[in-house]
Amino acid sequence: MEKLPKNYSDIKTAYLKMTLSRSKSINASFAALILIGLLDYFTGPQFGFFVFYYIPILFAGWFIDRKTSITYAFIATIVWWTADSLGENIYTSDFFRYWNSFIRLLSFLLVGVLFSNFRIRLDKEQKLNSELSKALSDIKRLSGLLPICASCKNIRNDKGYWEQIEDYVKDHTDAEFSHSICPSCMEKLYPSVSKRRKEKLEASEKNEAK
Repeated sequence: MEKLPKNYSDIKTAYLKMTLSRSKSINASFAALILIGLLDYFTGPQFGFFVFYYIPILFAGWFIDRKTSITYAFIATIVWWTADSLGENIYTSDFFRYWNSFIRLLSFLLVGVLFSNFRIRLDKEQKLNSELSKALSDIKRLSGLLPICASCKNIRNDKGYWEQIEDYVKDHTDAEFSHSICPSCMEKLYPSVSKRRKEKLEASEKNEAK
């Protein structure tokens, strides 16, 4: 995954780069539509340039966004209608010219929306896969046999050095430790404190029994 900008200057630079890239893509797509329209006009009705109108629409849907792709579908229809009207293509009725323009608009819109939706889904899947890979890489687990000292309970790591079990578990998992003393160790290390705690516990239990 890409690192996010940390300060204002980095955010501004990233925004300017994105804006310039978007502007260049829009200009390139528009120029391609005009060029295709001119070729369609000068070559006449005998050469079919209908399929080439899809190129800028697909480019906009893939590299820009769905809204721009839809806009270019309308522009492509206008460009085709202009080239067809100014050209040598003769219809028995203007209805057929408008009908052909309507059919082309529907096909341009359908292709542009479907292609841009495919790109959106692909981006979502790539983002999800990236997040999943990051989550899997963050997961740590212990497996296999762990050599542990029978006396002090230290563990021998992969390099052959002995270290405390807390340090070893922290290095190989995401677990954290909070230290305390169990009753057995309390009685062994601090017998007087342990005795007082037992007396308080017994007195408390007697009061509850009453």
